[in-house]
Amino acid sequence: MMSWFRSLYGKVALAMISIFIVAGIGAFVLMTRTAELHALEVQQALSRDVAGAIVKHNSLFTAEGGVDEKGTSGLFMKLMAVNPTLECYLVDPAGSILAFDAPPGKVVRSRIDLAPVYEFLEAKTDCCVLGDDPRSLSNQNIFSVAPVQTEGGDLQGYVYAILASEEYESLAGLLSSRSFVRNSTWALSGFFGMGVLATLAVLWLLTGRLRELRNSMNAFRTGDRKHRAEVHGRDEVAALASDFNFLADTVVSQMGRIRRSDKMRREMISNISHDLRTPVASLRGYLETCLAKEDSLDPERRKEYLDAALRNTERLARLIDDLFELSKLESGEIRPEMELFPVAELVSDVVQKFRLCAEERGVRLEARLPQGATEVRGDIGLLERVLDNLVENALRYTPSGGVVRVSVSDRDEEVEVRVADTGCGIPKEEIPRIFDRFYRVDKSRSEDPGGTGLGLAIAKRILALHDSVIGVASRPEKGTTFAFRLSV
Repeated sequence: MMSWFRSLYGKVALAMISIFIVAGIGAFVLMTRTAELHALEVQQALSRDVAGAIVKHNSLFTAEGGVDEKGTSGLFMKLMAVNPTLECYLVDPAGSILAFDAPPGKVVRSRIDLAPVYEFLEAKTDCCVLGDDPRSLSNQNIFSVAPVQTEGGDLQGYVYAILASEEYESLAGLLSSRSFVRNSTWALSGFFGMGVLATLAVLWLLTGRLRELRNSMNAFRTGDRKHRAEVHGRDEVAALASDFNFLADTVVSQMGRIRRSDKMRREMISNISHDLRTPVASLRGYLETCLAKEDSLDPERRKEYLDAALRNTERLARLIDDLFELSKLESGEIRPEMELFPVAELVSDVVQKFRLCAEERGVRLEARLPQGATEVRGDIGLLERVLDNLVENALRYTPSGGVVRVSVSDRDEEVEVRVADTGCGIPKEEIPRIFDRFYRVDKSRSEDPGGTGLGLAIAKRILALHDSVIGVASRPEKGTTFAFRLSV
């Protein structure tokens, strides 16, 4: 039960029920007051000429102009006996009460305010006019009034008749309160009951979509990562469901990236351990051999062992340098220093740098450059590193007698650089992974297995700093081509 009160449906339902209760009480009070005013208006309209009839058919003053107190009191007594709703008074032109028929102490006013009298006689309003009730110091009541004049037209006073006497109001109030309260109670109860039921039904329908959304969230929270909320319409609930679906997709995507990153981290640690262990083990072996056989090794064999140890040291240094460079690229520590430079000269320098290495491997290294000095915008040092890695990678996987070709060509507002080889090629299924850290194509395909597996990853990240993307096309046993474009 407490959970119902804590729910949105319960809270809104209680709020609506409270509003219905307050509105019902307000409606009851308003209906009661409206009914009372309507009854007063009707009664005053029907009895408007009562005072005029009294003045017309009765003489209230003596011939000398004084008040006929005995006759007036008797007349008022008869009228009030015939019509108990009346209370009759004779007042002078200033509003002072001159005559009435009432038990001692009943009349508590000695005069009345004449402003309502003038308003009534001038008929300035269609609403009921309330005047002072002589039997109350605070209440006002409906009345009928008529002036009393001499034959010459001089004003002698007014007949002031209260149309809802004290006895009438007491009895009418008692009877009407019983029937009115009873009928109003039944009517308001029915209205309240139907309103509450209708409100609860509408709220149940409206909050149903929120319950569905909550169930979807619970399903996602408990492990159903494919569960999504249904989106109906374009209101706030639909927007909330759409936002949840977007958030769920984002969470799933981030979790996937975290898993992939964690997997790559484990693979990287494994690869680093393996790649460090190999040259370190070789270096240690050669050095231990030199120490153990120091007296028996001839100079030529000792030099061979030391050269091998030096190569492993260089490989280890290259691996550490590549790791350090890749780390700085991925962390954003390296920022390219952009400048305009002739790309053909850079390509020519790189080709010349690797010429001797290519000749030693029996590979023909070519450069195809355009006429003219086409300039591109970039960091010349970083782009030289890209070309070094691509050319070195091409030479490593190209057998003796093969060709490695570096070409530059204009492409509209860009310059395209290609590094193509006639080596072993890359299997189709391995192409998506060649830019991963430490990923290397089958070592048996390489003429030189001494690479670090970081060259292509470094090249890709350097080109990303230049808003460029490196592409690759390869056919097994036919060769591979890497290409990228630079802005002029």
